[in-house]
Amino acid sequence: MASANRRGQSTFKLAGQTYSYFGHPYNVTWLNERRVEIPIMRGVLEREPDARTLEIGNVLSHYDKSLVHPVVDRYERQSRDNAFAEDAETFTHGAPYDLIVSVSTFEHVGQDDVPRDEQKILRTMLHVRGLLSPNGSLVFTAPIGYSPSLDRLVDHGDGFLERWCLRRVNAQNEWVEADWNDVREAKFHQPYPFANAIVIARVRPA
Repeated sequence: MASANRRGQSTFKLAGQTYSYFGHPYNVTWLNERRVEIPIMRGVLEREPDARTLEIGNVLSHYDKSLVHPVVDRYERQSRDNAFAEDAETFTHGAPYDLIVSVSTFEHVGQDDVPRDEQKILRTMLHVRGLLSPNGSLVFTAPIGYSPSLDRLVDHGDGFLERWCLRRVNAQNEWVEADWNDVREAKFHQPYPFANAIVIARVRPA
């Protein structure tokens, strides 16, 4: 478990990589899971600079205005080039993509709909995987314990190439790597605000 000293830790580790915690006033990242999600996803983009990339959910451009990859977000109304206010379940523009990324978006699919649609995340995930080129991959992060439907999908791991997890360990919002079996029952908002565990997954084409 990470040390809960007063100064706190400046870095965290995942899959053999060391990342610096991320702080930004937009969505007060120092209080929630974006403190670790943003540096992880930035690392993914940096390792594949030439990939034809799509983002599901308009998140990363709020922290880096230089990003110009296409984004599909059903609810986003931010004015920018290559932004599509469409449902990811039916989006097809520009496919195939070498890399599709998503930060804390898939947990809302179907879960926040009225009425709730527990099967929508399964349909959407399959559709998004179908937008990938033969050697492409989908990389997403999501909180555990927010969407039971997504948690079941992660548990089954259909199409997953890799699956990593992080667990929040204290009130200072510090995180450590964890095994899926240790976090699969994690609760959202318990014991700390927002996510108490997240999954980071790489998924192959459908």
